[in-house]
This record gives sequence, structure tokens and C-alpha cells, in this order.
Amino acid sequence: MLSSADVRVMRADLPSVTAQVYLNAGTFGPLPSVARDAMRRHLDWAATSGRIGSAGLDLWHELEAQAREELALVLGCGSEQLALTHSTTDGVNSVLAGLPWRAGDEVVTGSVEHPGLTEPLAHLTASRGVVVRTVETTAGRAVASVAAALTDRTRLVACSHVLWSTGEVVDLPGILAAAGARGVPVLADGAQSAGAIALDLAALGCDFYTVSGQKWLCGPSGTGALYVRPDRLDHLVPAWRGYVTHDRSPGAPGTELWPGARRYDVGSISLVALAGLVASLRWRSGHGVAAGCDYAAALAGRLRVQLADVPDLDVADPGGPTPFAATSPPPAVNPDALVRQLESDGILVRWVPGPRPLLRVSVGPWNTDEDCAQLVLALRALPRGG
Repeated sequence: MLSSADVRVMRADLPSVTAQVYLNAGTFGPLPSVARDAMRRHLDWAATSGRIGSAGLDLWHELEAQAREELALVLGCGSEQLALTHSTTDGVNSVLAGLPWRAGDEVVTGSVEHPGLTEPLAHLTASRGVVVRTVETTAGRAVASVAAALTDRTRLVACSHVLWSTGEVVDLPGILAAAGARGVPVLADGAQSAGAIALDLAALGCDFYTVSGQKWLCGPSGTGALYVRPDRLDHLVPAWRGYVTHDRSPGAPGTELWPGARRYDVGSISLVALAGLVASLRWRSGHGVAAGCDYAAALAGRLRVQLADVPDLDVADPGGPTPFAATSPPPAVNPDALVRQLESDGILVRWVPGPRPLLRVSVGPWNTDEDCAQLVLALRALPRGG
């Protein structure tokens, strides 16, 4: 667990966190000063060097390798098991486009999924005739629901590891066991898990796992990764091919796919963004990712208790530790207007659409009880009734 001194050190590296109450890591994490400085240095170098020649080529390959290595340390896997992407959704689309499908095949997915998963699945239905079966994955029901939905036609389970609405941590090991017993691979959407909960993908054994770099990992936008379990390489065809998908190292024929997940790289990632991502990942690792996750989950737990004491708020129970606190706003309050009002008061949160819109708070190891107290005070001051 982080100490208060550790948190103060982190906050000193995050200008956006000290400029306002930053409670929306689940959309964008705060960008560390070291990442900003790394991106500026690379941009300055690119502007003066011309970006060409052997030095430019070497730096390109070096940044890609560093990004893979730093991501692997945070995610708990080998660097050769990661493809570089622009987003979680890139990874979703890479997997859906790379698997063999026939009309009538089925995918089982969860009831509370982000459009970054539901839209690619909808396209799969429209373009390939695949049937998407949606099952209830909230309140600890995920494993039983998924297991009951598996049939001889099921070709994939695709669901979130951490729900983007309430932050509930889905029992992914249980889903993997149920699906694995039927020989069905699992694609996990890890947009809200990487950097929010401790991960060990090698031990988890998920077939495909896709993450964002800009959320809890505090990297720039336009960064992410796709994990592919080594024994799935021969089952997943690269959705697109190009210069970066093939081995063009000295002596290689240039016509062979990279032997690992690098074959699924989505194309050229901004080198400025990669420089920032490497710096952000090293910054988070330097402060202890697992300890930071424990701290944030405990902080959010205390916040949920305080929110439950605010009149007219219905606080969601995530069923366990998570760095989220979500609540339905008072019935007469427009959630978008509420978020904008809080922003004008210097408090950054977001709302999540659904049958009952939620005000979602997502904290990180850079937040404090004082941050949370300011939010609670602002919500207590909301006009009610009438």
C-alpha cells in the first residue's frame, strides 16, 4: 500500500491533478511531466534531424521495443506476446477480423459492454452473419451466465474484465475455465483493468487481452496493446498486413510474419506517443503498480461509503475492491449537466449512459481523501426536489 508521502510524490509529477480534482482516470489518466518531457524531446529531435537515416530507423525500432517491454512488465507477460495498437478497440477488431467465421456462429458477450466492443460485434453480425448472445455479467453472475449460454456454435466469449460502468471486476478466471472446458477462446476487454487492478496475463491464461495506454497507465492517447497467448498465434490471422507485420531484419526474407504477436501490430504508431508511453509506464512502474492499485481501491471504497450517506444518491455496489465509485444522480438531475457543473467547480468526473445513467468516479493512486471530500461536498450541495 502506498503511504501518504508516496502519494504526494506522485501528485508532484502530475500538473493536472494539482490544478483540479481529477477523478476520471477511466477516461484519461493524468499525464506525468516525464511523459510530456519525453514527447517534447522526441518532437524536437524529429524537427531537427529530419527523421531519416539509420539513426531515425534505429530510434523507431528502439521505441517500439521499449514500449513492448514496459507494457509486458505492467501486464505480466512476455514482450513477444504483445502487439502495439492505437487503442483497446484496435485489439478487439484485430481479433474479430482475424478469426474464421461462418454464418450462424455465435459470440457470447456481457450485458454492460463499452461501444468499443459492442460496435465491432455489431459489425461482425452485419458482415458475417454471426449471432451475438448477450448475457448478464453484473452482480457476480458472469460465470454462470456465460456457462449457460455456451453452445456447440459458440466460437468466442468477448467481455470486459472490469465493467466500465461500476468498476465491478468480472470473474475472468471463472469465465476462462467455463469456456476452456468447451474449447472456446476468450477475448477480454482490459480498457479499465490495465493499471487499475494488478494483472498477470501469463498466469491468467486468457487467449486474447486488449488494453489502452491512455487510461490508468497514464500514457498518451493513440496507444494500446493486444496480448495473444502463444498457442493462439496459428489461429488468428493478421487482420491487415504491411511493413510492420513482417520480419524485415537484416538477413530476413521480408516475407515472413514476425514469430510472435508483433505480427498483429496495427501499423505505424506515433513515435511521439510511444516516447510518452514508455516514460509513463516507467513512471507508474517506479511507483509500484500493484501498491497503487490497492491504494486506489481502498480510497474508492471509502468514497462509496461517504456517497451512500448523501441524500437521493443510489450508490452501485461493485461487489469487491475496485478504483471506481458509481452512483445514480438524483432523479431530477440531468447527468450531463451535473458533470459540466462539477467541472466548472474544478472536479472532473464523467457520466455513463444506460437504463439508469450513472455518475462515475474513477480514482488513481494520485488521488486523496481530500479530493473525494470535495466531490461529496459538491454533491451534497445539489438542489433537490421541486
